[in-house]
Amino acid sequence: MPAASPITRQTVGHTFSIALGVLGVGVVLQLGAVGWAFIARNHAQPDLGELPTMARLTTPPGVRPDFSGDPFSETPAQPPQQITTDAPGTAVPPKPTPVPVGAAKMAELVPQTRFDELVLQGKQLRERGDTGNAMTKFREAAAMDARNPIAIAELAATFEKMQMRERSAEQWKRIYEMGEAAGIYFSLAESKLRETQARAMIETGGTGATGAAPPPDTSVLIEGIAPGALVGLGKIRTEDQEEPGSLKKFTLHIPVRARPRAKIEVHDLVIHVMFYDKVDGKNVVQTSANVGSKWMTTPVDWADTDTEELAVEYQLPRPEPGRARRETREYFGYLVRVYYKQQLQASTAEPERLAQQYPAPAILPKNNEP
Repeated sequence: MPAASPITRQTVGHTFSIALGVLGVGVVLQLGAVGWAFIARNHAQPDLGELPTMARLTTPPGVRPDFSGDPFSETPAQPPQQITTDAPGTAVPPKPTPVPVGAAKMAELVPQTRFDELVLQGKQLRERGDTGNAMTKFREAAAMDARNPIAIAELAATFEKMQMRERSAEQWKRIYEMGEAAGIYFSLAESKLRETQARAMIETGGTGATGAAPPPDTSVLIEGIAPGALVGLGKIRTEDQEEPGSLKKFTLHIPVRARPRAKIEVHDLVIHVMFYDKVDGKNVVQTSANVGSKWMTTPVDWADTDTEELAVEYQLPRPEPGRARRETREYFGYLVRVYYKQQLQASTAEPERLAQQYPAPAILPKNNEP
C-alpha cells in the first residue's frame, strides 16, 4: 500500500491572487503611459517662429502673385509684418496696404510750372462749363509768356465753345502772326482762319452788301494796333520843358489809334499812364511828381479821324529851400496801357525793362474800372 509523503501540498491563497492582479494592472498602465508620451512627442505643435518666413509667400487678396523669381533669393525691401493668430496654429496674413487707383496717371498731370498749372486749371474749368473763369486762367498764362501759343490756342477754343467766332479768330490770328515759331499751332491757326473767312463769305452771300457798314476786320495789320484789337498806340514822343522850380518837366504826347470803321464807345476806354523815379540812384519806384493829363482835341470820339492825342504832363519839383532833404529823386521812365471793354489792347514802356518788371494784366483789374 502506498506510503504517505512527508511533504504536504500547498494551495494558493486568496490574498496572493489579488496582489498579482494589482501588479499586472500597474505594469499595463505604465506601458500605456510610455506609449502615449511617444505618440504625443511625434505630433507636437510647429514652432511659430518659422511663420514670418512663410508669410513672404502669402499673396494679399485681389493681387495676382508673381512667380517669375525665387522669393527667398533676396532680402525683401521691407521686413515682414508681425503675424497674429486667432487660434493656435492658425496664421493670419497682414492686410495689404490700399493703393489709390490711377495714382500714376495723376502724377503725370502734375504741372511743372505756373504756366502749365494755369492752362490745366483753365481746361478743367472749361470742361465743367465755367468758360468765364477758364478764360481768366488762359489770359493769365498768356500774360506770363506772350510768345507761347498754347494759352492763346486754349483761349480760341474757349471762344469757339461760346459761339464767339470773331473773338476766336482774333486769337488764332495772334498765333498766325508768330509764324513758324508757333510750331504745329501755326498750321492750326492758318486752317482756322481760312475756315472763318469761308464762313463769312457764305453768311454775306459772297458780296458783303448787307445795307450796313461792315464791321472792322481785326485781322488786318495796322501799325500800332495788335491783331484782334480795336484800339492801339501810335509813336509816343516827349516834349521837354524848362522851369526854374522843377528838377524835370516834360509832356508825353500819346497818340491813341482806332481801327477804320470802328465805333469806339469812349466810356469803355481806359488809359493808364504811370511814371517811375529812381531814388538815391538805386531803387525804382512810382513817381511822387505832379502829373496831369488832357486831350488835345475835342470831342474825343474817333469819328473824323483814326487818331486822338492824349497829353500827359510830368513835373518833378525842386526841394524847398531850408528843408531837410531825405532822398534824391530823378525821373526814370513810364508805362502806358490801353484797355477797351476791360480787354488789354496795347501797352508800351520806356525803358523796356519796366514792361518786363510790371507786365500788363490781360483783363482790367476791378479796382481800376471806371
